[in-house]
Amino acid sequence: MMLKEGIGGFCMALADSVPGVSGGTVAFIMGFYDRFIGSIHDFVFGNMDKKKEALKFLVKLGIGWLAGMILAVLILSSLFESHIYVVSSLFIGFIAGSIPLIIREEKDSFKEMGKGILFCLLGIVIVVACK
Repeated sequence: MMLKEGIGGFCMALADSVPGVSGGTVAFIMGFYDRFIGSIHDFVFGNMDKKKEALKFLVKLGIGWLAGMILAVLILSSLFESHIYVVSSLFIGFIAGSIPLIIREEKDSFKEMGKGILFCLLGIVIVVACK
């Protein structure tokens, strides 16, 4: 289990190191977002057993995150300098590719999405206009 949690933290850090990409989104896509948020809650508000379990999970995740952030600083920063468009396109592809997964996972929430469509379209227009 430690390897899986470490890899999750590692991937979160890589996402956090890229402007506009969220480690939380990566946690959601990889399927441990609820556990991550629950562990933070249990660490703050839980009884002693829950605090210990939450701390174990968060430390494993944190070790992976730290390794990922160090790697991102050392490697991704130089890649951004020399291949900004390739790296940016890769992460945009990751984000776009995750949209169907998020829709599938949250399909009940999207039934109430009618109000948000206008704001989504407005956001797209603003981003395209600023490009």
